[in-house]
Amino acid sequence: MPYPPEKRTDSAHLYLNISLKLKKLLRHHTEPEQKLPSLRQISEEFNISLSTAQSAYQQLIDEGLVQVRPRSGYFLTPDKRQQSLQPQMPAATPGAERVKVSELVIRMLSLARQKPVINLGTAVPEPELMPLEELAKVQRQISQRTHWAYGGYSPTGGEPALQKALADYLHEKEILCQPEQLLITNGCTEALRIALIECTRPGDIVAIESPTYFTILQQLESLGLKALEIPTSPESGMDLELLSTMMSAIRVNACVVNPVGHNPLGFIMSDQKKRQLIALCHSHGTRLIEDVIYMDMAYDSQKVLPLKALDQHHVVSQCGSFSKSLSPALRVGWLIPAGTPAPATSSKFLTNVSVSTPCQLSVARMLEKGLYQKSVRKNTRLHAGRVLQTREWILQRFPEGTRVSLPQAGFMLWVELPEPWKAMPIHQKALEKGVLFLPGDVFSPTSDLYSRYLRINCCACKPEEVLEGIKRISRCF
Repeated sequence: MPYPPEKRTDSAHLYLNISLKLKKLLRHHTEPEQKLPSLRQISEEFNISLSTAQSAYQQLIDEGLVQVRPRSGYFLTPDKRQQSLQPQMPAATPGAERVKVSELVIRMLSLARQKPVINLGTAVPEPELMPLEELAKVQRQISQRTHWAYGGYSPTGGEPALQKALADYLHEKEILCQPEQLLITNGCTEALRIALIECTRPGDIVAIESPTYFTILQQLESLGLKALEIPTSPESGMDLELLSTMMSAIRVNACVVNPVGHNPLGFIMSDQKKRQLIALCHSHGTRLIEDVIYMDMAYDSQKVLPLKALDQHHVVSQCGSFSKSLSPALRVGWLIPAGTPAPATSSKFLTNVSVSTPCQLSVARMLEKGLYQKSVRKNTRLHAGRVLQTREWILQRFPEGTRVSLPQAGFMLWVELPEPWKAMPIHQKALEKGVLFLPGDVFSPTSDLYSRYLRINCCACKPEEVLEGIKRISRCF
């Protein structure tokens, strides 16, 4: 029997009320393969609009109770014991060592350009998951003012319009910086490099998460720095007890972490651990560098604080970028140095003077108009659904005993294969079948530490292509 019409006094309360009623209905659906009522059925049952029905289902998706399958509908999230098994932490490595991964990384990434493949390796979402139409419109408006946009170099520190818009945006995340404290960079990679140059010299030791994003390893290699790998849990992050022990034994000049939407693990470090890490680095005189490129991609709608927002000791340098959330082609990032911005600005000037003026102005306008904020809110929900769906596809098709991460942000999965499978041979076979993923070897300077691991981008292409890619990989075992 249909429910009576709802009082439409508050749309936010309405969809939350409907989601609570849907939870009661879910008790009658115990099989994961049993399809849940469609949006239209829910709309008619509760006498609500389709958009309200969709918001109610999205609330259940955010809580991990329901998943959406492209072109199939809504289903219960499978509750299997195997689903809870996340990849295991590796054993600690004995000490700091030189890094040699650049050649392998370049070879892996170049394979995607040699022939058409389903590319599940590159850490960029498909174009449909970025606000490219809105961005193009903004750029057309900017290009009409040619002297302003193209007539000279931007200041080395950055375009004042972008510094102001970005500072306002970061204030919402409790990062209380002045516009002039922001150094605008060519992506997060340059920000990371400048941050490392500020606090290290060749031969110095840098603590890193293990596994870690290979670009961090490439930077350490190019600067002649040694990597101290600290085992990192896909649920809680870096082993701070071991880090403390190592810092007491040897001089650690810097510590680089990816605390929000870690690449490749996808976790969000708790605020308690963030504060502990800040205090630990402060007590040992170690510069703490955070990469927050996935800061805007947390699945939970509650505010996620970066390390910089909690830093009372001025030890945190923050590196960020819009490459994953707005456009990788813009190459616009930022650095908030732990100290004064002058040394970092000098390093930036010696490298490439400044960032493209039209690109900076485009990002500024996207922030000012709220277009960027609207896009990341929408697309983050899509990321979460696709990640859960891809995770299920992997567990259904990969060998028994496979473990898969349960990310809290971003669009990547970290997969641990059971013995005796190794990622590199599977990688070669998968390429022959026209699909690319990244083997775990590129996420550590230690040979064979992650030989049974691989990373999958769940949003690199359309869901049906991702599924096809997973099927092809599964035929390589």
